[in-house]
Amino acid sequence: MHPVASVIVATRNRSALLAHMLPSLERSLAGAGQAVEVVIADNGSTDESAKVIADWVQRGPQRASILVPKPGKAVALNRALELARGPLLVFTDDDVELHPDWLRAILTFAAQHPHYAAAMGRVLLPPGLQDPEVRGRVTYYRTIPLFDSGDEIRDDSHLYGANMFVRRTAFDRVGGFNERLGPGASGLHEDGDLARRLLQAGVRLGYMPGAVVYHVVEPERLTFAYFRTLQLRDAHSRFEMDPHLGWAHSARHWLGACAVWILWGVLGNAGRRLRARGRMISYAELLRLRWRAHHMRRIVGPQGA
Repeated sequence: MHPVASVIVATRNRSALLAHMLPSLERSLAGAGQAVEVVIADNGSTDESAKVIADWVQRGPQRASILVPKPGKAVALNRALELARGPLLVFTDDDVELHPDWLRAILTFAAQHPHYAAAMGRVLLPPGLQDPEVRGRVTYYRTIPLFDSGDEIRDDSHLYGANMFVRRTAFDRVGGFNERLGPGASGLHEDGDLARRLLQAGVRLGYMPGAVVYHVVEPERLTFAYFRTLQLRDAHSRFEMDPHLGWAHSARHWLGACAVWILWGVLGNAGRRLRARGRMISYAELLRLRWRAHHMRRIVGPQGA
């Protein structure tokens, strides 16, 4: 039976997380009520991921996997897109747990709202996470990619790879994921870049509140070291998205972030001060990258002429 949708998951060296996610995907598939296939792209894992994937694939119909040795989540997703057969491409990650009605909610939304070329749903904390200290650190660092815009369906301008669908016709229009972006490459924003290109192509993106996933909270993400690493990945990804933007733009934003950091220090708001510190780190690195590119263009320019 030809699938109405294809669920695509890219993974690399996260066998324990994958083993936690796949049972929730199985429950959601069982409740979908329609023929849906799954394609898992193993991005060159060296842990037990291959065994976890093989065991899960052989236990049910319309399940496939593909090994993509070349590093990069975007690379793996693009190879999986070539294998997928559904007209609706549904994406999630290996570090979430899916609500049992997740897939049914996506299929219903896509059928009832054909004017949306793509849409994203909610990414929430696990309901069982009640530790106030951990929840406080999640709020403070904001290194867990959560998303919740309320209960109303509406237009949006974002896509989060942990919980989204994109119609194949939309990919036909703008191409696949930018392989210079995302984990294994620049670090971030392969999903945000796709959203940007779709909007530039004149299509509509939607928000589907009924599609819910719960993001795993890994303790190592709730540290300043991880927070800083995330800001550097953000800088490298933004540079890849706009490599020709001048260095002065980044300098102005860095100075603005410094001013905001000082202000929130005076006012005593630690959370907002940390976010300003993050922008300082990101824009300082972006400034370094843009200044280096500017300098290289000045050197190479006369030779090219």
